[in-house]
Amino acid sequence: MQEIKFIVPKNVNELSELPIFKSDKYLIGVFDKIVIGFLEDLSRLILKDKAINRFPEIVALGFWLRKSNIERLKKENQHLLKSNNYRLSPRGKVFHICPSNVDTMFVYSLVVSLLVGNKNILRLSSKTEEPQIKKIFTHIDNLLESKYHKLSNYINLVKYTRDEEINKNLSLKVNVRVIWGGDQTVQTFKNTPSQPRAKDIVFPDRLSLMLLKSKKILELDSKELNEFIHLFQNDSYTFNQLGCSSPQIVMFLGTHNEADRAVKIIVKNLTKIIKNNSFDISSIASLKFNKIVDDSMDNVLENKTGNNVVTFIEINDKVTIHKLRSCGGGYFYKKNLKKLSEIHDLNHSKIQTITYFGLTENEINQLSEISFGEGIDRIVPIGKALEFDYLWDGYNLFEELSRKVAIK
Repeated sequence: MQEIKFIVPKNVNELSELPIFKSDKYLIGVFDKIVIGFLEDLSRLILKDKAINRFPEIVALGFWLRKSNIERLKKENQHLLKSNNYRLSPRGKVFHICPSNVDTMFVYSLVVSLLVGNKNILRLSSKTEEPQIKKIFTHIDNLLESKYHKLSNYINLVKYTRDEEINKNLSLKVNVRVIWGGDQTVQTFKNTPSQPRAKDIVFPDRLSLMLLKSKKILELDSKELNEFIHLFQNDSYTFNQLGCSSPQIVMFLGTHNEADRAVKIIVKNLTKIIKNNSFDISSIASLKFNKIVDDSMDNVLENKTGNNVVTFIEINDKVTIHKLRSCGGGYFYKKNLKKLSEIHDLNHSKIQTITYFGLTENEINQLSEISFGEGIDRIVPIGKALEFDYLWDGYNLFEELSRKVAIK
């Protein structure tokens, strides 16, 4: 495998070697053809690479990068691109602090910024040691060297351990910081000085839920059930249930009897699929055991259903939902609802995504009304929890990462 060209600064003085700081000229436009071509070529390389195209999250990334999808994003943002009052322009230099829980997120963060013409520094996590992620970097390097020299100043890959001086130095040189990685990382960078006009786009810890209509699950035929289970698996077990949009709480709409029967169906069928995949049951079992003990001591646990692969913890009505945190690996908090109006505690900034199944249009509209206020940024069908979009955590990232130059 080709050596990846990370820049690994040992001190702040070495940061001047970053291509991003060697020129103040911006040579690519908003939704520039050269960027779209680069993304199309990257998509093609990812999807045909047999070493990595067996990973669902990487396949999803490959499809998202296709020219047809990028053109869709452009069309949906015409309101930003065409105006008699302003011209859309890059914000400038963008410092992305990439997350470790979702190892492909750095590409999405980079792509949206690149499409509006920004120059980018990506601080990468230790997750980049994963072979499939290294292959993505290799493809990026090869494209920059062979066809897309013009973009070399726009994509800067940096790797260093926690270093306050380097963080400060970079923060004072950029126009935007995109901070992924949870509450602690966000707070660390908020305490790190930046330019007076610099903008922070933050992605702190969030919590997501799944809302299932129990009766609809019970009515599924074998083919429909198989599809439902696979969608449930994709939303929950990709990234080991650690993505902010991965459901940690599952709410069952219907009677208690219907909910209990639906849970048994999910446990039985999901266990079969997970056991056939590479899954470290022993270490997950230990993790779940410790979590069950903690939940018991915190008076969270009302009842337990499932096994070491799929675990449902029924919570009592006094539990504050937004304070719950799964240990991952298929550890779900379960709550029964007779009607949607019983949903409480969702109008909170910690709630991000609600994934649903079996709801009527009217019930989806009710969810939308519940989301009015501080909580719930996404309401999506089952199977779409981890599907990245430029509308994320309440931001339109194209708008956030660009600026409007007034023209009269």
